[in-house]
Amino acid sequence: MEALARLRLEPLADSKPLISEPERLRERAAHDGFLFFRALLPNALVESLRACVLDYASRAGWLDSSYPRAAARAVAGKRVGYYQDPDWVSLQAHVQSRPEMWALGEAAAIHSVLQAVDSRSSYLFLSTANTCRVFSAHPDMATQPHQDAHYVRLMQDFWTAWIPLGDCPQQLGPLALLAGSHQGGLQPHSGAGIVDGGVSVSEDAVWSTTDFRCGDVALFRPHTLHRSLPNCSADTLRLSVDFRYGFWSGSAAVDWRAAQMIAATQASASTHSGTPRRSPSSTRRVLNRWLRFSKQLHRSV
Repeated sequence: MEALARLRLEPLADSKPLISEPERLRERAAHDGFLFFRALLPNALVESLRACVLDYASRAGWLDSSYPRAAARAVAGKRVGYYQDPDWVSLQAHVQSRPEMWALGEAAAIHSVLQAVDSRSSYLFLSTANTCRVFSAHPDMATQPHQDAHYVRLMQDFWTAWIPLGDCPQQLGPLALLAGSHQGGLQPHSGAGIVDGGVSVSEDAVWSTTDFRCGDVALFRPHTLHRSLPNCSADTLRLSVDFRYGFWSGSAAVDWRAAQMIAATQASASTHSGTPRRSPSSTRRVLNRWLRFSKQLHRSV
């Protein structure tokens, strides 16, 4: 907990009561660069993807089998979350083809909030930038402060939704955001990516966070500085997912990675005991595409 204690933190304000007051919602978004909504999503929608991810984690050998799978307890000493780990990359290919992933990303409540904030119809940007995050209890793996605009270049006008896959108290290493940081535009980022660098921020910076619960959503702008808190739990995996949303009234490029990933998955699907499966060659192609992209993105929150 020492790494967490060194950070200056303040509680996120719940914007859910403002959904019926779009002007106040827009004012808060313009001032802070982010919005937090407590219990915006049905628990069942989040828990479906959580179960899918934990099923993969079990098969990948990440989970301690002496505990219930739902507890997400990692094998002792197991480091999970490094972007070049083949199992972590394979997880991304896995969730990209799962209906649970896209059902959550297309949640009507998220689109409704974006409509209220931006007065435009939103769409889920089909991209491998929509990512499932699984991080083990190693504080040194915490994501450094950064802006999504530096890494996601195919869109300029977008919102990111960060969703914990289950309860995520501060000691588990959730998202933290720096209010007002979006107003300074794109800042210099050091290192090859978020793993090795990010943005230098004063130690006096006050980060907004909370004990996230299942169903909570944080929305933030591309220039909003954010980070993850260190996972200071004993051995619990932190699970989350993030999606990017654009708007129909603006132009947006189609991400060829997503189109090719979907095509490869559909073309190679076969039925085995009633379960769609990918061929080994298709899986390798999907993983290679994701790995090439993740080398650019490195690791985000």
